[in-house]
Amino acid sequence: MAPAPASPPPTPPARPLLRRALTVLLLAVTLAVLPAMLPPAVTAQPAPQRADLVARVVISLLGYARWPVERDPVRLCVDHASRYAARLKEGGTLANGRTVQTRQVDVLADMLHPACDALYVGTMNEPRRKRLSAELTGRPVLVIAEEDFECEVGSMFCLNIRDNQVSFRVNLDTLARSGVHMHPGVLQLGRRKGAPS
Repeated sequence: MAPAPASPPPTPPARPLLRRALTVLLLAVTLAVLPAMLPPAVTAQPAPQRADLVARVVISLLGYARWPVERDPVRLCVDHASRYAARLKEGGTLANGRTVQTRQVDVLADMLHPACDALYVGTMNEPRRKRLSAELTGRPVLVIAEEDFECEVGSMFCLNIRDNQVSFRVNLDTLARSGVHMHPGVLQLGRRKGAPS
């Protein structure tokens, strides 16, 4: 008589909160939002819809970031030149219960560190990029760029914003130099800078 097949090793207990939050991020980043899921005012106006999607993705990214010294609240600075930051300016709550407080800044005029744990920027020309890179290199500030398709130095997460979808790329070199750590599952969702399309 043949021996009974060995049973598979026990699966480690899942962390429901982490799994749920990662699922929310995955849905916000990779799936189109159905009009029925959004309030009528949002479905009727494309710009507010994009602002809502951007806010969901940015807040989710902040929830997976770990700074050398944890902050509560997390201080998110929003560049005044950004186009889709209306909902971000309202702040929010991360999956772990910490709050996000926002304030508007001018990247060219304001000193950002240590007043910002994260920075959301709009389109950057060369002077803005150089200033940002010089000021934040090696500092634990998570930089999320609104429309940086090349994901150049200075940006860590670069959003690709469409009518009903927000995806992102990751600049792993800049992120690694910042000292901010990101959950590996989130990094796998983003298309790395330099990766084939």
